[in-house]
Amino acid sequence: MVCAARIGDATSLGVICSGSPDVIINGIPAAFATGSTATSILVGMTIIVKGSGTVFINGLPAARLGDPAGDGAAIVCGSPNVLIGG
Repeated sequence: MVCAARIGDATSLGVICSGSPDVIINGIPAAFATGSTATSILVGMTIIVKGSGTVFINGLPAARLGDPAGDGAAIVCGSPNVLIGG
């Protein structure tokens, strides 16, 4: 189990800037693969490309610490107390 990602959490090349309109983690919208975008110092904007295989947010894989973005970055921080498996 690893930390859940949210809007404002960092990737190694930027920051997650979009997420769920109705799933909130620690008061912040949750991030999900193939739907959440992130800023990127390499390409401007990118998406989170992979997430949990067993936990879904709005029908899409939940994004977690270590999950990759399309620019080659990985999520490097997340919720301090909400963990997601799979």
